[in-house]
Formats: sequence, structure tokens, C-alpha cells
Amino acid sequence: MSSSRRVRTIGSGTVVALGIVGAAVALLALGRLVGWDPTWRAFGVTPLQPPFFDMHVINDYAACAWKGVDAYAPHACNGDNFNLPPTWLWIGFFGVDGSDSSWLSAAVIAATMIVMVLLLQGRSWYHGVTALGAMISPSVMMGVERGNLDLLILALVGSAALIYEERRVGRACGAIAFLGLGVALKLFPMFCVSLAARFSRQTIIFACATAALSLLYLDLAMKYVFLIRRNVPTTFILSYGYKAIFLGVDHIRSEAGLSPIGLADTWVPASTAAVVLMCAATVAVNCFRHRREFCSVDISAAGTAFLFGAGIYCGTYLLGTNFIYRLMFLLLCVPQLQDWQIRRCEGDKAAGIAELGLFGTVLGVLWLNGNANGHSIFLLLPQLLDWFLFFCMAAVLMLNFLRTSAGSAFAHRGPAQPHQGHPQVVIRTQPRAAANHHSLRSANTITQLQARPRSEP
Repeated sequence: MSSSRRVRTIGSGTVVALGIVGAAVALLALGRLVGWDPTWRAFGVTPLQPPFFDMHVINDYAACAWKGVDAYAPHACNGDNFNLPPTWLWIGFFGVDGSDSSWLSAAVIAATMIVMVLLLQGRSWYHGVTALGAMISPSVMMGVERGNLDLLILALVGSAALIYEERRVGRACGAIAFLGLGVALKLFPMFCVSLAARFSRQTIIFACATAALSLLYLDLAMKYVFLIRRNVPTTFILSYGYKAIFLGVDHIRSEAGLSPIGLADTWVPASTAAVVLMCAATVAVNCFRHRREFCSVDISAAGTAFLFGAGIYCGTYLLGTNFIYRLMFLLLCVPQLQDWQIRRCEGDKAAGIAELGLFGTVLGVLWLNGNANGHSIFLLLPQLLDWFLFFCMAAVLMLNFLRTSAGSAFAHRGPAQPHQGHPQVVIRTQPRAAANHHSLRSANTITQLQARPRSEP
């Protein structure tokens, strides 16, 4: 077998898995050679001490809580505050403390990487290369360096996307269980109600069940939600969100010797976000009216993961500020973005420049937000790109909701009797071919409405 043919037989999952192993070996080797901090700065990450800092914070507070210390008191057990739901404190029951941070971080990272390989497999090797590029971006690697628990939530949400099937109740309930556990551990998987953008009776039930579980948990843990909000810093430092750019502008003015404007504490940020959402809605309605079929999300694991990732990005963006490691949930969008590019290469005219631009924006957000000296630098370009991605993701979610809800409504209504002088609406479903021989087969159908004038008798 020729070398070129061997390369073609290597799938994206193999490339991603080997790349992850290679990155881990490189990190360990460089860490022993030059030390922890220089190694991570080489990957564009601002490091913290001790290694796996965020896991240390959780374990320190869990150990203290089981000794009777108030974990939500500022700096009670660690230099950083505890800003997670009380569920995490139960690990102190098993005797876990700061000394267990390294192996717990390694276990969480490994579980997350396995889930991502399962989501990204089944495509060509060069899609594995682009996916690997997203996975080793500074934003994602920052979460790895910190041992941040968003990695575990990513694994849970990714698992929910893998097992979810609209026509199988058991698998849908399993997906809800994964998301429910994620909500109990870190709240924001509640934004996975965005699955309703792929409108059907099953997805609406799924979204309602997820919302109900989330609201029930919020009601039970409301006093902790306020404590968590108090302990979470609102900062421009290595952050994204609708307030981050306004906080950053004040920082730039302070460095120039000017007094801060303080726009972040006014109505301006929220109004800007509302305007962007209205613009996204306008674009979605316009595309729907002109029957533009780009960015049509598949009924597949890739499509489900995309909707989860887009929902979490938009939802967390509206929280104000988030540390950039939370951008790792954009990895869930990569399989669908790649499937759109596969169809584009195969001649599907509906998959065009819009999908390619969205893919480029996601990669740009993942790579440009990180910085090796992020505690002292504010960069305006990544913030503008974050806003643009927020607009794009909101528009895609709205467009898919309009497209699928209209198709579902006409399908359930059935053919109506035409009236004299009015157009007759004919419904035609056209199956969409799978992305390629290796990708997950999509059961998606595109509902096309075609107006035909009724001929006079």
C-alpha cells in the first residue's frame, strides 16, 4: 500500500488521539526541562501556581468544609474564593484534599479527551488536524493547566450529545441525566435547552425537561447562587462576555493616565447585547424568508453537540464575564462545522462561505483570546471577535428554529385545500446525504416550501 493511501485510511479520531498523546508528552518533557510556568507560556497560557490551581481550590475547600469551615466565606481555605455549587464539597467526605489535585486533574482531562475523540471521529485525517488545532488552542489549554472543572462539564455535555436520539426515549432520558448532573455541578449546562432550535416534539420535551430540572435545582440552591455570584470576579482579565470589552476600555484609559468611564456598570452593555440579538433575529428572519439553506443543523450527534455548544456560548456570554477556558465548549461545534465543509467540498451549494466563515471565527476566538501574559494585557481584537461570534451563533440558532418549526407546522397541518386566486403550498421533503462514508449518518431532512399558482379551471 502506498504511503498516500495509508494516510487516507487514517481517520480524524486517530489523528486527534495521537495529537493529544503527543501534546501530553511534550508538556511533560518541557515541564521537567524548563519548568511549569515557561512550558505553559509557550502554549500561550498564563500559568498559576500551584499546578492545577483550580482543582486545588476545590479540594482545599472540600476538605475544610468537612471540618466545619464555611466554604463560601472569602478566602476561608485558599487564596481564591470558592465559587461552585455545594455539590462539590461532598468529595471531602472521601478524604480528598489538595494533595489529590494532580491525579484528579489527570482523570478529568483524560475523560474529556476521550469524549472529544468520540465526537470528532469518523472524518478524514485533515479534519482531525483542524480539530486538534482547536483542542490545543490557548483558551482550551488554559482550562487544562488550571485543572478546571469545566472540563468535566464538557465531558458530560459531550456524552449527552453522543447518546441522544430523538426517537429513542431511553437514550434521551440518559442525555437528560448527563445534563442534570452537569447542572448540579456547575449550572450552565442549563443552556443546552438550545436543542429546541432543532424544533420537533421530542426536542421541545427534552428542552422542557432540562429547563425544569435546572429551575428546580436553582430553587433549591438559590442562596448558594448569590454567594457564588459574590465570589466570582467580574474582570476583563482573560475573560469574554458582554461586559468584558467595557471593563477593558477602562483598563486602557487607566494605563493612559485617564479616569475610567465606568460604562460596565451602566445600561450600555446590556443594551448593546440586546441590539446585537435583535440584529441576529433580523438576519435569521431575512434568511428564512429567502429560503437560504446554509447552516442547517443535522439530526445527528454532531448537530446535537453544535446546538449544545452554541447555546452554552451564547448563554454564558450573557452572564457578563467568564474566564476564557469556558470557550472550550466551542469544541462541541467543531464536528458539525466540519460536516458542513465536507458537504461543501462534495458540491452542496447550500453549504458555502457562511459555514466556512463561522468555522474560521470559532478558531479565531479559541486562539486569539489566550495570552501568555494575560494578567496585565487587554486585547481589543479578541473582544470584537467574541461579539461577532455571539451574533453569528444567535443568528444560526434562530434561523434553525424558524426553519424547523415552520417545516413541522406544515407537516402536521397536512395539505390544505387551495382557494381561488391563492397560491397552493406544496410540501416536499428532500433527504440530505450523509457528510461522507465515515461520518455519523444524518437523518436530517430539509423541508422546502414551494409556492405554485393554482391554474384556473
